[in-house]
Amino acid sequence: MKNKKIILVISSFLIIVIIIGILLLNNKEEAKVIRIGDLPVVQGLPLYVAIEKGYFKDAGINVERIKFEAPNQIVDALLQDKIDFGSPSIALGITGIADFKNPGKLKIYAVSGGRIENPNENLLVHKNSDVKSWEELKGKKLGILGGSIQWRTITRELLNKHGLEMDKDITVVELSPALQVQALGSRQIDALLALEPMSTVAIEQGIGKIIETAPVEKEISNPFYGGAGVVRTQFAKENPETTENVIKIFEKAMNEINENPNMYKIYLKGNTPLNEGIIPKVPIVDFKSCGELSEEDLYAIQKFYDIFTKYKVIDGRISPKNILYC
Repeated sequence: MKNKKIILVISSFLIIVIIIGILLLNNKEEAKVIRIGDLPVVQGLPLYVAIEKGYFKDAGINVERIKFEAPNQIVDALLQDKIDFGSPSIALGITGIADFKNPGKLKIYAVSGGRIENPNENLLVHKNSDVKSWEELKGKKLGILGGSIQWRTITRELLNKHGLEMDKDITVVELSPALQVQALGSRQIDALLALEPMSTVAIEQGIGKIIETAPVEKEISNPFYGGAGVVRTQFAKENPETTENVIKIFEKAMNEINENPNMYKIYLKGNTPLNEGIIPKVPIVDFKSCGELSEEDLYAIQKFYDIFTKYKVIDGRISPKNILYC
């Protein structure tokens, strides 16, 4: 009888411990500070709007913005759990490659990019150059965004379409955005595949001229979504309510920007290196949450992702639908 009582007491104690454990798990406190990685470029605009208009603060979310110099650095930081989110300034291609090699670790909640009518990039030459086409760049130097397998692969495909082989017919020079216009002006490079806002900066400073607008949209995919907003999958699982609220805030900011891009350009000041004279002239890319992506959008993203398979950056095919956080 005494043994039965002891067993009953122990059993009751274990049940109580299990119940308390379940309650604690169900009421686990979510992250208090959200770390958001960002490139200080036009594609980061939704983050700047949300911070400066107090959207995160109003939702009781503390945000730590962490600036990076190259898109691959943000993806590495996400994979290493150093940040929780990336603003829509992350490279969509690098994100797809990273997820292919590390399945299930990253999810895309938004994309950013351009269309033929509102491109994200242009091909420029020096203002005094006689070069008028891709073909005339043979034997010359072409500047591109540095530290990005995304833009090396895009450049390889563009050159291929014009009968040129990268590193054989043309020398590709990888440059950080801060050095691109200077390199074109000093003729260290003969041409520049320039993302916005560097294209606008080169023109406004009287250094460069455009010889082809929207080359990626014309020859690879239209629309071309080069940027992505990304969340770390493990963070989303551990903080579902916070993740949902953060994404809703990004969606609110993106919708406002899409409706009136000129009004929201002012938030680039102080958040990017752009000055007051350039900001009004910089085109703003399109932003879409993953739930807004049409079949046409997904088809365009698939066409873009397929160039990484074509050039053996990966040994398979990236499926955009597998990466979306919708």
